Amino acid sequence: MKKNKNTTVLLASALLFSFGFSMIVSLLENLSPFDITTVVFGTTNLLSVLSIGYIFNKILVNNSKKPIAQLKKKLIPSFVFSLLATVFIALSLYYLANYTLFHIKGWNMENFFGRIGLGAIISLSVGLFVCCIVFFYATWRQAIEREQKLRAENLKYQYRTLKTQVNPHFLFNSLNTLSEIIYTDAKKADNYIQKLSGIYRYILDNEETDLVPLDKEIEFVKQYFELQKERDENKIQLDIDFENVDKFKIVPISIQILVENALKHNVISEREPLVIHVNGDDKYISIFNNIQRKSTLGYFSGTGLSNLKERFKLITGKEVVINQANNQFTVKLPLVGI
Repeated sequence: MKKNKNTTVLLASALLFSFGFSMIVSLLENLSPFDITTVVFGTTNLLSVLSIGYIFNKILVNNSKKPIAQLKKKLIPSFVFSLLATVFIALSLYYLANYTLFHIKGWNMENFFGRIGLGAIISLSVGLFVCCIVFFYATWRQAIEREQKLRAENLKYQYRTLKTQVNPHFLFNSLNTLSEIIYTDAKKADNYIQKLSGIYRYILDNEETDLVPLDKEIEFVKQYFELQKERDENKIQLDIDFENVDKFKIVPISIQILVENALKHNVISEREPLVIHVNGDDKYISIFNNIQRKSTLGYFSGTGLSNLKERFKLITGKEVVINQANNQFTVKLPLVGI
């Protein structure tokens, strides 16, 4: 239905342009806009527009099936072909129209070529001008749309890939923790399983979600940290100081990943507990802690942080800010206002 409507609009536009242009030329030659000349050349212009439009459509449909790199190589040859086709069609139809008009009005055919010289030049110039505009606009538009479509599909694929890397990573660490306590304290293990179930419910509920309310994400992080407290007790602490959390959104599971990395890469003990701080402003939420690294190897060298950076870049278009100074490691995650 929509395709038929678009075709009707294009035909109506071609009809108005063809006869409108013919009327203007008739007025410039001091003829009546309703003279037989206007009718003949209006019909000629319409046939030219439809013929050239058909050629353009065939070229664009053919080019639409080619890769972008190949399309760029075919741009000049396609333009040259369309240009030559326009010249041939415009001249052929224009001469045919004049030949018909000479017969209708009974003019002397000896003046045929002398009379139509200027008109042919005008008609051809207009045809070439329209040809250039239509060709380059249509080709540019087609290339842009294809680039956007490919980019969108690529971003979706990358994001799906990143998600599949995050969730198994979290599950692996959780099962390792559970395996350490299940044979030593059955009650604690049961409590751990219940909390783990609630956490994974949150992960599953937001598996197809790009952004979640910040207050829900913080509540999720608190539940996750309680699981860690089951094993580490007073060796770790979480300090969250952030007002107006209900006014922002954030990429799901993002704060938890940073808390998990801090616990993974730092030494913890009752004498020197690891304190993780969370605060922020209207642009970023900051997660930071003192560095008590377990080894001399690079800090946060795994895939978790790099995946997180990619997720934020894909979803928000903003960069994650990472800073390591004064024995403190800080990650600032961009926030999105509600």
